[in-house]
Amino acid sequence: MKNFDAMMKKMESASPGETFVVSGEEYYQSNRLLGALRHRGVALSLEPVRLMPDDLSEISLSALFSEGSLFSPGKLVIIGEVDRISKSQKSELEKIVAGSFDHILFCRTAGRKPSNVFMTKLESAGTSFTCWEPFANQTWKWTRTLAAEEGITLSRDGSQAVEVIASGKLERLVDTIARVALFHGEGSTVNSTGVYEAVKGLEETSAFQFCGEILSGKKGAAMRSLSLLLNSGEEPVRLLALLYSQWKQVAGARELLKSGIPPQAAAKRLGIPQFRWRNVEEHAYRRSTCANSAVLESFAAADHGLKTGVDPLASIASVVLALTSAGE
Repeated sequence: MKNFDAMMKKMESASPGETFVVSGEEYYQSNRLLGALRHRGVALSLEPVRLMPDDLSEISLSALFSEGSLFSPGKLVIIGEVDRISKSQKSELEKIVAGSFDHILFCRTAGRKPSNVFMTKLESAGTSFTCWEPFANQTWKWTRTLAAEEGITLSRDGSQAVEVIASGKLERLVDTIARVALFHGEGSTVNSTGVYEAVKGLEETSAFQFCGEILSGKKGAAMRSLSLLLNSGEEPVRLLALLYSQWKQVAGARELLKSGIPPQAAAKRLGIPQFRWRNVEEHAYRRSTCANSAVLESFAAADHGLKTGVDPLASIASVVLALTSAGE
């Protein structure tokens, strides 16, 4: 199954004897799917049984699936981190899903789906879904859905604002819209100004402030913000990705404006919302936004460093220095 809405419908209409396998590094979608399946389990009066790998050392899966429930017509069996269970337990589970049972089985991997025989057998026995962050051109669907669930309406630039703050992370999008709804109240129509009023002071906006300090050539302020963000738990890879996307956007604007393309046309070509264009245009005239080899190499080195265990502060600081030095 590749479509989330279709997978959700499968959960909402699940029947005893079905197996569901969910994997991937994005957890909001899997939690939402599991929530729907639990609701279905309540409707079917199923006994919920949640297991993790450590629990299985004291439990026989074969007995669990062969025995009926004392007070329910069946069970909703949820196995977390299914790819981390022991070899013997995997073999036992393979035999179970190959046969028939009167329960519903939901399995979730610990993250990215491993490529092995066990997972192939598990998926072939039921319905599977991989949870990825939504593509940029599909985020608006989640924005619309989440805003409706919170009872608010986002204007076009308001929607763009929450998506900019979320920076491709679905969980951040959920949190941002929830905060906007809490701040403005149910029934409100919120534009970009209202969005930023609601999330003022969040880590997300601090991260954008950090990017702004760099693109403005404020080396000292950027270094202080970097240290604060990392100490507060900001994800280093995400922070570097955000900085790269902001720099790339501004560097692209610089090249287009230098070629004589009018600002409005440049903004449209780059897909930059109008409410952000003034800030992008302002940064575009600084030398720090030049797309030169030294800057690109600093981003590549920092990315490699973060993924190989190099100190996050040192890795990202090298990019800060490369960008702010270019502006001096």
